[in-house]
Amino acid sequence: MPTQEAADARQRDLAGAADWYRLKLGWPVTFDTVHRRLILRTGEALDAVVLPDWLADTVVQHLEQNLHAGPVCIDTTTTWWTILTEPCPRAHADIAPKLRNRRVYAIPRGGQVIVAHPLDTPHWRRAPEPGSRLPPWTTVITATNRAIDRPC
Repeated sequence: MPTQEAADARQRDLAGAADWYRLKLGWPVTFDTVHRRLILRTGEALDAVVLPDWLADTVVQHLEQNLHAGPVCIDTTTTWWTILTEPCPRAHADIAPKLRNRRVYAIPRGGQVIVAHPLDTPHWRRAPEPGSRLPPWTTVITATNRAIDRPC
């Protein structure tokens, strides 16, 4: 069983990581001590698009080739990738049925996503960096549509 000292150290580490996101990147990140995770609120500083892994890799490669790469967090099961974007230009981020049918999700304004610790490199396909720009939301959706439309 973990000692109280170890639990306190984990909590301080999460608090430090949340501070890093807030102070270095301006992202609204908090920490959940019960589940030991970092939570990012969407809608003001940034938004997020969640894709299944089989599609996300192609989308991220397209964004990288077109110099629109940004932070991409991979969940602990490696099944879902979250592409962090500039805020959606519309109040409500609609996802076309073609994308929803392939399990692509826009996190709604005021929603939450779990992000990896900034030093947890296995769960960042592209880690966030101070001073770097996020890709436009519409660019990520366009790249996703292209990945789906591309013939196999």
